[in-house]
Amino acid sequence: MPQPVPAVPQIPAGWQPVQADFTAWITNPFSFLAQPAGFRGQLQAAKALSGWTLAQLDTILEDPYSGWSAVLTASQPAFSWLCPAGCAGWYEATVSGFTLNQASSAAQSAAALYLNGSVWQYGSDDWAVNGNDSGSSGAVQVPLIPGDYVQLYIYSTAAVNTPAVAGQYPALEMTWVSS
Repeated sequence: MPQPVPAVPQIPAGWQPVQADFTAWITNPFSFLAQPAGFRGQLQAAKALSGWTLAQLDTILEDPYSGWSAVLTASQPAFSWLCPAGCAGWYEATVSGFTLNQASSAAQSAAALYLNGSVWQYGSDDWAVNGNDSGSSGAVQVPLIPGDYVQLYIYSTAAVNTPAVAGQYPALEMTWVSS
């Protein structure tokens, strides 16, 4: 069962710990560190791109805290990952956005992490390669508190599709780093 981010134990002088204290001080933190909050998802179906486009991730590889939603809910928009209760902290987000051949060496592609509906940071912004599929990827750090949500957006200056080829899928990965 997922555990919240471990708290630093406060041990008053003269305290005689009981089993519940050891569970809170040792078992729960190790359980969290063995499976911290995180997410990995990919867009495996081809998706048309034009300007900034929300990556509607369709294949969820890892989501131990069930923060992903492909539909609009009361607490988060569609195609977003919600920071779970008890899991505030710094996360490393890896974003990847690939496009099919843009047929122009002047075209650009980018992948960006959106936090609560606004751009947080670009993973990178790259020139497309004429005659080949192109991509943009990078890692960014983002502080999250429960209730924050993140989304992957892909940018293309040319109207193209995302590739539906293994190894080129647009992807978002979130990994808890620290409190």
